[in-house]
Amino acid sequence: MEVISLTSLILSINSLIDSGKYNDITISDVHTAIENKTLLRFIQKKCGPDIDLSIHLKSNAYGDFESFYEQKINQIYGGYAGDERRKWGIKNLGLCLVLAWTNEIIQLGEDLQLPK
Repeated sequence: MEVISLTSLILSINSLIDSGKYNDITISDVHTAIENKTLLRFIQKKCGPDIDLSIHLKSNAYGDFESFYEQKINQIYGGYAGDERRKWGIKNLGLCLVLAWTNEIIQLGEDLQLPK
């Protein structure tokens, strides 16, 4: 797998955080989107033209990235939801949680094969 699919997402999320425009996205919002397995689509809809996730959602450049990502982020959520502050130092911004958990997928390094 090319880790670039995850690192490019991290850069995009980081840019959203830096803009300050999406500080209203709460950890609870992120939890709900993860539970619904729609996190990427939630971010795309909420942030509109400030983020382009077309390569992650509408392209097969990274295989079935959406399914891969939603599955991996859901696994982290299942193990750590509610423990964000202790483990990652995050207590306020939902996008910071997305950033941390996307980074965690890379750090775990297990089964990084994207579905074709």
